[in-house]
Amino acid sequence: MRFGVCVAPEAIAVAARAGFDFCELPARAVQPLEDDRAALPALRAIAAAPIRPEAFNVLIPATIPLVGPQADLAVLRGYLRAAFQRMAWLGAAVVVLGSGAARRIPDGMPRAAALDQLADALVLAGDEADRAGIALALEHLNQNECNVFNRVAESHTFIRERGLSRVRLLADLYHLELEHEPLEAVAAAGPLLVHVHVADGGRTAPGNGGYDYAGFMRVLRRIGYDARISAECHWGDLADEAPAALAFMRAQWEAALG
Repeated sequence: MRFGVCVAPEAIAVAARAGFDFCELPARAVQPLEDDRAALPALRAIAAAPIRPEAFNVLIPATIPLVGPQADLAVLRGYLRAAFQRMAWLGAAVVVLGSGAARRIPDGMPRAAALDQLADALVLAGDEADRAGIALALEHLNQNECNVFNRVAESHTFIRERGLSRVRLLADLYHLELEHEPLEAVAAAGPLLVHVHVADGGRTAPGNGGYDYAGFMRVLRRIGYDARISAECHWGDLADEAPAALAFMRAQWEAALG
């Protein structure tokens, strides 16, 4: 298992000193709305960092809606091609499509029509990610953050029923806890799982208690998941708290083996 942490580019060195195997950056770090020349300094800085960004998140900005009257697949394709090309160059293996603002169904829009639009967007995103050699992971977001794909089971069913063969899943302990979704939903979705986010109570760092972290690890072990786990949480002081959080993550993963 590889252990990482969600950070901004300026905190990569801190994450490396804490001992993380990789970092997970927001998609805006590769400046996909800028041309290649403008983005190059930022990309070179990330490439020179001590650990690689094996994952990216917050893929789609709110300014590129996936659903509603302003949705435009041509605009989305251009954005994703730039983003994925740069992510792949930096060594990304997986990109997370949470992006609650971009995928939110507008008030008053028929849900069936909205889901059709979302399916089209996901087909495009999955194809572009595959073209770049990156796995696309759909993230379930709790109802406070979005009004669609709130649960692992809902996301899993949508991917299966719509035949989205190039879209995979992320499991996030924080959203599981807020939605009171049983961990067996993660087990059921196991074949599609390509990435994991963890936190502890109140979205604090792993090891603070409050969530069924141990149970989550046992389920991941049972289904044979062995890729990457990123801490996505609030930090008081990253440099001070990250080493203990990482030690907890590794210890819980080993303990789940038994």
